[in-house]
Amino acid sequence: MNNKLLQILRTASLVSAFVATSSVQALTLPSVTSCGYGAGFENLLCYEPSAGVKIYVASSHDDFISYSVNSLQQLANNFGYAGLSDWSTLPSFGSGQIVKLFSFNNSNNGTFPDATGGTGDNQNPSPDGDQTPKNDNQYLGEWPYLVNVTVADLQAFLGGSLFTPVFSFDLNNTHNTDLNLNGLLEVRRDGLTIETLAFDNIVNSEYDADSLVTAQAEVVVEWFDASNTSAGCVAGFCSMTVDNNVGSGKPDFFAYAPSFDLTNYLPSDVLYFKLYMVGLDAGGEELALTNAINVPGEVPEPGVLALIGVALAGLGAARRFRKLA
Repeated sequence: MNNKLLQILRTASLVSAFVATSSVQALTLPSVTSCGYGAGFENLLCYEPSAGVKIYVASSHDDFISYSVNSLQQLANNFGYAGLSDWSTLPSFGSGQIVKLFSFNNSNNGTFPDATGGTGDNQNPSPDGDQTPKNDNQYLGEWPYLVNVTVADLQAFLGGSLFTPVFSFDLNNTHNTDLNLNGLLEVRRDGLTIETLAFDNIVNSEYDADSLVTAQAEVVVEWFDASNTSAGCVAGFCSMTVDNNVGSGKPDFFAYAPSFDLTNYLPSDVLYFKLYMVGLDAGGEELALTNAINVPGEVPEPGVLALIGVALAGLGAARRFRKLA
């Protein structure tokens, strides 16, 4: 066989094997729909592993959808739902996979501005930290401080404009009091706000400062699935206790705004974030951006697609050589 053909086949084989075994592809949040629970619970969203089975795993808050990480992991590990098998183990987020926006200290973010600190409520007011009085159980912060972060910066972090930013929230609350919060994301052009995406409980795509979302520290979730014979199900009646505070350094919630499409903006447009919290009782909460989580229906990462392309190109070349032989 031609030596060049052998080299092409070997390269294509190695790349294909790398694609098959690569761990760089992000986890994908499952699709969710309304649980249909009625008045007062209209914002609750359910995962449907099969027809007629609805399991509460997420909730909508104005422009955002928020998922409970522990719910997804329990459904994968304790109840055997194959569609969530990738969530059985949550990988550690390493360097380059998160940008901390708000934290208990001024965490270094590499090429991005440092995180806005003070979420432990133990610092005196400052414009680059908590803007409320020390030890008042509240937090108000803005990010970034004195430095612009552009849409192009965010696109580079995510790996392309077709990827939707996902936020991770590490809950540190000790359950002594409820933690309530809201926030906003603004896109600005030439000093003017061209879009606002709000995280609160009034559905109007506007930031309502008095509308707060409770970060549920513990929730009991019940559903019916006649086909599930796991230990948590009795005659099809299933139940799990979801602890949304799995430990410091681990994300408890993932959230994204479905309408936040980066292709709608100029690369030079500037991003602004605000976070407000009430009920702080210990430690420090942490809000970050991550590129390790995909939203429902999102395509594989560009790096994976590029590798697949190389493999296919190699195989195509092999076919051409075969025809000439």
